[in-house]
Order: sequence, then C-alpha cells, then structure tokens
Amino acid sequence: MRRNYGAIGFVLLALILIPSLAQAHSASTFNVIIKQNDLQPNATQIEYNDSIMWYNADSRENITQRIVFDSDGDGLYNGSADWDSGEIYQDCNPASNNSSTACQESFTVWFNGTWGVGEYDYQSISSNGDIQNGTIVVIEHVEEITGPAVGSTFGSLDDDDVDPSDDDDDMKQIFLFIGIISAIGSIVLIVLLLRR
Repeated sequence: MRRNYGAIGFVLLALILIPSLAQAHSASTFNVIIKQNDLQPNATQIEYNDSIMWYNADSRENITQRIVFDSDGDGLYNGSADWDSGEIYQDCNPASNNSSTACQESFTVWFNGTWGVGEYDYQSISSNGDIQNGTIVVIEHVEEITGPAVGSTFGSLDDDDVDPSDDDDDMKQIFLFIGIISAIGSIVLIVLLLRR
C-alpha cells in the first residue's frame, strides 16, 4: 500500500510541475516569396525564436536565387554570422534541366542565438545579376499581462460604514472553527488508537 501512495504522490507532483515547463512563445515560420522583380513581403517583422523561409517563385527559365546577408560588411558572405543560401531553384523535379544533387527550393534562417533581436538588411541575388533588397526586423517577445494591474483593488472603497474591528471578529471566528475541528479530530484519533 505504501508503494501506491508513493506512485500517487509522484503523479501529483508531476502534474503540478509539468505545466510550468510550457514555452512562453511557440516558434513560427514566416515565408518570403522570391518573384522576378519582387520579394513578398520585402519587409518582415517577427519575434525572437521565429524563422524566415524563402521560396523561389521566379518563373523565368534557368534563373536561380541566392539569399545573402553580410553581417561584417566586408562584401563577402563567408563570415560566421553571414548568410549565403547557395542557389535556390524554382523546381527541383528530376524532369527539369537541373541535374544537381544538392538542389534546394527554399532557405531557412532561425532568429535565435547567433541572429537575435535586431534589423537585418539582406539581398536576393538572381543568377542573371538582378538584386532585390529586403529587411527583417526581429523584436523581443513580450508576454501580455492578462490580470489586474499591480495595486488594483476590488469592491467599493466608499464604504465608510466598515468597522476595522469586524475583520478581527472574522479572524477570531475562523481560528475558533479551526480549533474545534482540530479538537474533534484529536478525540477521534485517540479513540481509534485506544481501540487497537
């Protein structure tokens, strides 16, 4: 029987602690569509821990796209905090002219860790040399407060008839009730012990 109490206690403890492990903000993925002369949207605002996924929807034949970000401003996209998607194809079907085994139709960047809160100006470079500029603004996630503000009071404050001694009388009645219940419980416990 003791093992059952231990298992029940463990389950109750787990039920109390598991909800506290819930994540405050679920990560979301936002899409940017690369078209012939347009990024849709070309300016995006997301929250920290979200991601952006770019898709190539440029319908021109044999045109690929590259998404690049130069964090250190050296004109190269090879730094540890730079992005270079490599070639993004519109279609990686075997029937297409693309025979590359590393064909990709999208590129994703997660904004958590290396790329955090801030503004990111990036470029989409077409294989024919066209360049489109885009911006991503990453903001900190802010929890909305759903409860009352600190210092809020409930009820009417205009009750001039309230006597402060009434609160003391209520507390005395509560303590008296607890004392009576404790005394009855003690008597029952003594009787049960004497019967053994």
